[in-house]
Amino acid sequence: MNLSIGWKIGLIGLIVIAAVIYLFSGPDSGGYRPPQISSNQGVPDGGFYRAKYKDSLKSMKIGRWVAKVEKGLSDHEVRLQAAPLWLALGETARLRSARSLWNAWMKIHPPSESFRTRIVIVDERGTKIGGSRLLDPSKIWVRKN
Repeated sequence: MNLSIGWKIGLIGLIVIAAVIYLFSGPDSGGYRPPQISSNQGVPDGGFYRAKYKDSLKSMKIGRWVAKVEKGLSDHEVRLQAAPLWLALGETARLRSARSLWNAWMKIHPPSESFRTRIVIVDERGTKIGGSRLLDPSKIWVRKN
């Protein structure tokens, strides 16, 4: 009984060792090759979106409330430095304008990417004073005065 279990464990061990050798053998030896993903598959990068967003802000009334447009943590996030005029607005007006800024940012992206589009609004020192929520970018918040 012990001999029949022993050879099965030995065979399983050999199969595991062969699989590990196959997986970790170099690409020149015909071993496993992970799938290659092209970094650019016809999708515009964040710089394209930011440039288009800057152009759209120039033609919009709310564009004067933004002093600077910068890259956020990802290509789908934009960091907006609020102008002094925006900081002087009341909370309701700032919330309404922040929603308009997010809508303008979201409309530039394809519909399939709209759930990723986030804005972060900062003051001149870089302190967050508004923007998109982390889990639901469409939920916009602004700091109370």
